[in-house]
Amino acid sequence: MLGVRSGQAQQDSKEQDKSMVILHCVLDSIFCGILVVDKDGKIVVFNNSARKIFNMSDKELDGKDIRQVEVLKDIFQLMVENRGQGRHKFPFNDTSLIINFNPINSETEMGTVAIIHESTKSQCIDQELAVTENLLKEINVFLESSFDGILVTDKRGRVIRINSAWEKMFSISRQEVLGKTTQELIKRGVYEKSAAQKAVETGKVATVMFENRGRKIIATGNPVYDGDGQLTSAVVNVRDITELENLRQQLERQQKLAERYSNEIKEMRRQQQQYSDIICQSKEMQQVMDMVSRVAEVDTTVLVTGESGVGKEVVVRYIHRLSHRKDGPLVKINCGAIPPSLIESEMFGYEPGAFTGARKQGKMGLFELANGGTLFLDEIGEVNLNMQVKLLRAIQDREIIKIGGVKPIQIDTRIIAATNRDLKKMIKEGKFREDLFYRLNVINIHIQPLRCRKDDIAPLLRYFLRKYNAKYGKSKRFSNQTVNVLIDYSWPGNIRELENLVENLVVLVT
Repeated sequence: MLGVRSGQAQQDSKEQDKSMVILHCVLDSIFCGILVVDKDGKIVVFNNSARKIFNMSDKELDGKDIRQVEVLKDIFQLMVENRGQGRHKFPFNDTSLIINFNPINSETEMGTVAIIHESTKSQCIDQELAVTENLLKEINVFLESSFDGILVTDKRGRVIRINSAWEKMFSISRQEVLGKTTQELIKRGVYEKSAAQKAVETGKVATVMFENRGRKIIATGNPVYDGDGQLTSAVVNVRDITELENLRQQLERQQKLAERYSNEIKEMRRQQQQYSDIICQSKEMQQVMDMVSRVAEVDTTVLVTGESGVGKEVVVRYIHRLSHRKDGPLVKINCGAIPPSLIESEMFGYEPGAFTGARKQGKMGLFELANGGTLFLDEIGEVNLNMQVKLLRAIQDREIIKIGGVKPIQIDTRIIAATNRDLKKMIKEGKFREDLFYRLNVINIHIQPLRCRKDDIAPLLRYFLRKYNAKYGKSKRFSNQTVNVLIDYSWPGNIRELENLVENLVVLVT
């Protein structure tokens, strides 16, 4: 029995020794100096920081009476005077110590624990704590004064901070939110989407939009990483964009309204311009003039087609007058009226002495004369194939070379062509180049013959009657019967035939 007890005692002693080793390791790892004195003044504990502060070894302190250690006599006196308690400032060498005394009360013994700081280090710690505290206060002021709602979660998506704007935006107090996960908030119906959750899951900036109590909300979550690249938290900026969205919608409506008004104004101008000096009562001619007005706004190549005498040249003049080139020249060349041998020199010009009979000073071609304006190539179907190649190059490259010249000349000329021939049929017959046709036929304006737009006949009769009455000093009039007869006529010569007839009637009919 005694042997068992002796073994148990040895085991207890080992455990106690182990505990003391651990205790001393813990004490030596503490930044502050620790000195423990029993009720008789004997030093029973001193840690590594205490030895450094007093620059003393284990041998000088271990088991010694504090009153016998020269550097500690005054500390003992301070301990006695204050009954082993309180916080005190104690001068020591060139600095001072901050000492906290705490009495030890137990059933077996009493003593005092002295916790010692060097005042300079203590002040640094206090200053750092004060700076940190002020910084936290500033951050809190910034967060609380932000118009946007701000929410911060940890790496697991648990809310650790929100500001007042966030509380107001979602009508919920922070006490109900802090410590909750974003998933829990979604389940509770606080909001329907979480930018923080997406930012935590993906590790990337995430933006979500949703509605909350009729308000449009946009939230952007930003993941936060530590120095080792590990995700630590997510910061979400939440903004109420209801007013911005309303303003955007209003702006879109205003832009659409302004665009509609602009189109209406343009249409009114077109109509005014159409009816100011152009006879177009028929639906067919109104459609033509509407296209003319639109085409005039851009600088594309146009091909005007229709029978002889339908008014192709009038349409071309109208395009030029409405275009931004209206202040430039409108140069017309009748391709069918110029001999093939001369058409190249007429279009491109020639250098001095380029050929026998050429002017000494050379000649400027029609392309150059039309620079900055419009070149009207009438009867384009009459141009021979050889000239078509050169014409295509000039239109395509926007440059010409005079006969006898070597230097290209840049031209800024809009090309409008017209013909009464079927160019597609001529292409099949090998009489017109397909590439030139497509270069000219970017926009095609086809004018119907007069027999297909009878609503224009009566207005045209009145227009030319006024013109030739004024020219010849007459006051002739058409009877209704005459007008009806002329309306039923087929007019193979179109408007040119109608004008000639009216002039003839004004002059000859008595």
